[in-house]
Formats: sequence, C-alpha cells, structure tokens
Amino acid sequence: MEAIANGAGPEAGTARPRACIVDDHADVRQWLATKLESLGIEVCGVAETVDGGLVTIASEHPDLAVVDNRLPDGRGIDLCREASATQPGMTLILHTGMISPLEESQAYEAGVTRIALKSIQGDDLLAAVEEFAVRRRSAGG
Repeated sequence: MEAIANGAGPEAGTARPRACIVDDHADVRQWLATKLESLGIEVCGVAETVDGGLVTIASEHPDLAVVDNRLPDGRGIDLCREASATQPGMTLILHTGMISPLEESQAYEAGVTRIALKSIQGDDLLAAVEEFAVRRRSAGG
C-alpha cells in the first residue's frame, strides 16, 4: 500500500496495474493488499463503504476493483453498477460469502467480471486476482 502512504496517484506514471479494495473488514483489506502487491499490482486506494468506494474509484481510476458485496451502507453490486458506468474498462471482482442466482445475474449485468466466493484461505479470490494479473501481463500492460 506504498502508493497510499506516499500520496502517489494516477499521475505518478507507474506501468504496474492499479487496484482499489472495497471491504469493511480491515484484516481482509490488509491481507488482500499484501497479495495484490506480491503479484505486482499497486494498491492505489481502499474503502470500507459503497460511498467511499465510489469516491476512491472515481479519483484513482484503477484497472481493478475488488469489492465485497455486503457493505455497511449497501451492496457491492450497486457500487459495481455505478463504477462500471463511468469506467467501463475496469475489471471488477465481486467478493461474497454467498450469492443467489438473482444476485449473480444482477452482478454480471452491473459489469462484474468475476464473482469470487469467500473462503477461509481465500482461494477463489486469489485465483480471480491471479487471472487478472496474467491477462494484464499477456496484454503487455
């Protein structure tokens, strides 16, 4: 989370992919930030709520946003819908403990690229993030 600490933003000119994390649990945010950084992905912003996530995503313009679906002020699906409308090229990973078929459909309609189910080890989320990193390297950026 070096970029957050030193104030670097989109104008810093880094070639590394950039990500925002939106999750209301500090330990999850820290764990995920460490995993993203280990994959060469710069964590450019974190937020705990839908409103905070929308502000952070709008100001940072990340390549990737990992969003918890259950946030204190609403659903991550709704955040994804608003964020994808303004930044259609951004990869959105929705992180959730469980999801109904209706919510799954709503998530993909909202622009979610991948749904990652929560687990103790975070295997599905790590696989989704690693897929993003591989696609970025393959695309040359």
